[in-house]
Amino acid sequence: MTDTEYIVQIQNNDSHETSDGCINIENESPSSVPTEVTTRVNAEQKLLYLDGLRGILCLIVVFCHCLLMGKTSHEEHFSTFFRPWMQHSPLRLLVAGEFAVAGFFVLSGCVLVHRYLGHFNDNNILFSGLIRRFPRLFIPSTIALLFYYAIFHFRPFYGYNECHEVGDGTVNPEKIGFGYVFLNTFGQYFWMPALYTIQWTMQVEYICSIIVYLLAFLTTRSFIRRYRIVLYAFLILTMPIVWLATQGQVPRLVQYIQPFVFGLLLSDLDANGYLNFFHTIKMHWSVLIKLSLILLTIYFGSYPVFNTDVVDGNGTIWAPFGWMFGWCWISFGGFCLIFLSMISKQAQYFLSTKVIHFLGKISFGIYLTHYIILCIVDTTFIKWSTPHLGRDLALIIGLFIFSLPSILLISYGFYLFVDAPAVQLSYWFYFMICNRCLKLNKRPQPIQRHIWIILLILLLVSIIIGSIPPLQGYSRCDNHSPHNMTLNISIY
Repeated sequence: MTDTEYIVQIQNNDSHETSDGCINIENESPSSVPTEVTTRVNAEQKLLYLDGLRGILCLIVVFCHCLLMGKTSHEEHFSTFFRPWMQHSPLRLLVAGEFAVAGFFVLSGCVLVHRYLGHFNDNNILFSGLIRRFPRLFIPSTIALLFYYAIFHFRPFYGYNECHEVGDGTVNPEKIGFGYVFLNTFGQYFWMPALYTIQWTMQVEYICSIIVYLLAFLTTRSFIRRYRIVLYAFLILTMPIVWLATQGQVPRLVQYIQPFVFGLLLSDLDANGYLNFFHTIKMHWSVLIKLSLILLTIYFGSYPVFNTDVVDGNGTIWAPFGWMFGWCWISFGGFCLIFLSMISKQAQYFLSTKVIHFLGKISFGIYLTHYIILCIVDTTFIKWSTPHLGRDLALIIGLFIFSLPSILLISYGFYLFVDAPAVQLSYWFYFMICNRCLKLNKRPQPIQRHIWIILLILLLVSIIIGSIPPLQGYSRCDNHSPHNMTLNISIY
């Protein structure tokens, strides 16, 4: 979901292309915080709005997760925001967390290789992105995971309430210790289920990013290049084919590679100038195309992927398509949304405004920290105020008065002291590995001493608190209850 290392707001565009993916920072203030970098001046103008789109998608994830606040039992009804007038209409798009995640994946497939597809004779661009990808994701996710465990491991609840799952539902918090958590920081990218519920996407992001880099390399080879659109179409249709062949038992990798291929297709079309066609057609055709993309985004983006007892699909606007290929539909919705953003100057202007760009800049921090903040608000203010105010009013006050301001503030600090330094550390990681073999002539931008100190303090504090033995036993409900599955909004 997180590829903003290719996107940066560089004042006055004082940058120029270098051979090792670094920037010339001589004109920048020495006190400025390290930011995420790009090596193409025009790439900043073309991709900045996609950063803003990622921020909006993060807010949708926040709204989706807040629906579970205040719920204390499986039999309790969802809040007013989860009733038919919301869930059986296109308004569901505002709380469709699965659509936002699919949008993250489409954005990743688009942004990761955009620069390479425009300069596919330079394999160093691809090699640099491939090496930097893991530390770019690992450092922020590790800090978030350690704090998640440090804050909640000694409480009699885990998540929003005693009935909420941990990770994909296979992790039993009663039997884990700090050693398991420490191993999970690395293992969740390869073979372990994510302990921190929302970090299931880290494994998908990393593994599918490697596949995207490989596909980008193959599609720029002369023997495949002229047939690459056929290859994209085949990969996109693979999931429905596998779904039919396996009667719905689609392997995770096959399921989640589809939105990345959608993004790769858009990146290819844009990098090679094919999307410029939409800026040359007549006004009425342009309006018709954009309106069609908006309607397709709303319809397929709001598609209810998970068939639960809350939304069963029968009698709704999505009934004609049934439940088959549910993830395929929301991936297509994400494709339409980003396609619209790439051909609409009005959308690009809106997504590049200061407020939306700020959301995009702190989007990774929002994604990694919002769950912790919502849990804290839920188990304090929502729990105490619900008997007096009612759940719906308590949820609204808790979300807009306490949760959102806290999320934005903490996410901005996370961006300054964790996310942006992680990008720079990834460049140092690439420099240390490849300096000798590639003869890199530019050193990455140095990281200031106070950033190192803050990173170490955050790490040590989370480790110390996480090492404190729990003082109370866990109070858990039956994880094997069939009703439990209706509450699990994870996409495992």
